[in-house]
Amino acid sequence: MKIILEKSKYIVLLAVIATLLASVSTFVWATLNMFSTIIHMFMDFGTVETSEVTAHTVAILDSFILAVILYIFSIALYELFIGRLNLPLWLDIKDLDDLKKKLSSVIALMLAVTFLEHITKWDDPQGTMMFGIAIGVVIFALIFYMKVKEKE
Repeated sequence: MKIILEKSKYIVLLAVIATLLASVSTFVWATLNMFSTIIHMFMDFGTVETSEVTAHTVAILDSFILAVILYIFSIALYELFIGRLNLPLWLDIKDLDDLKKKLSSVIALMLAVTFLEHITKWDDPQGTMMFGIAIGVVIFALIFYMKVKEKE
């Protein structure tokens, strides 16, 4: 049983490969989307609304952040279950708490970008305020969690 359990750690490679492919795909998709937005800006110069371009660009930034989250998750799973990688120190993940802290900080950034995307549309002021408060509460909870874990 010990040998089976020790060797079964390689099943995690499925998740590593899947999240890495998802990350690469999201990076490519967001990059193509950004190029398309840039081309659209110059082709329709003077007729395109600044807020429309801003909202679309912020949405693409959100996609890049998602790609980073997937990449960090892929790296973390590999490092936690398979072996160490030669990475920058800030990306070194020693345990699940390290992974949670890194993901929490990137998720907080993603939420902030999502709010920025929402505010550029400004359809419903009261809904925007409630949305902002909800995102603020979640970001506060994530930061509080990171600070508590940092003290341990």
